[in-house]
Amino acid sequence: MSNVVSIPVEKREQLGSSNSRRLRRTGNIPAILYGRGAESIALCISANNAGKLLGHTGIVELTSEFLGKRIAILKEIKHNSLNGKIIHLDLQVVKEDEVIIVPVPVVSYGEPVGLKQGGQLEQVLRELELECLPSDVPEMIKVDVSGLEMDHAFHIGDLQLAPGLKVIGEKELTIFHVRAPRTSEEAESVEDSEADADAPEAVAAPEATAKKKA
Repeated sequence: MSNVVSIPVEKREQLGSSNSRRLRRTGNIPAILYGRGAESIALCISANNAGKLLGHTGIVELTSEFLGKRIAILKEIKHNSLNGKIIHLDLQVVKEDEVIIVPVPVVSYGEPVGLKQGGQLEQVLRELELECLPSDVPEMIKVDVSGLEMDHAFHIGDLQLAPGLKVIGEKELTIFHVRAPRTSEEAESVEDSEADADAPEAVAAPEATAKKKA
């Protein structure tokens, strides 16, 4: 299989937040391995090996004496909000012949024709959900945007993927488009809209907390 990262793991006997902190101080990262119809297993992975999974979207081959060899995918990496270091990994067991759905990053290449027409390239979707076999998961989806002219867009329906890959999403959804540069008023309007969208959550959080205490 291509796009595979193989890492050794150990079984984590002691659980709890204090033991997890102790584990990190020794250069190891706590992890959990789970799967449909299977009991979750607490694991320990060295920080160096955990770092190999940053940005990885394909298969993770887990090897150990107690586990043998398991095929999994990375579901979540949790980071320390202050220093950005990895503090926990969530892994899901998969079968080689079982179709899965995974998020895969989208990147562009080429210089759009629209740039010479005074436009700028904007990326609307930064990742897409792919449905495929575990062995077919690509590291990324590359999109050639060199043919995009001013006010033209590249949609999900324009993707030409390898056999066995299927995107979950409406074909009309825009991934990239070339448009005239935003004016300062437009940029401020977008920032205000984003701030307004965040405001209710900021207000609602204390109320939710208060209800819990009550």
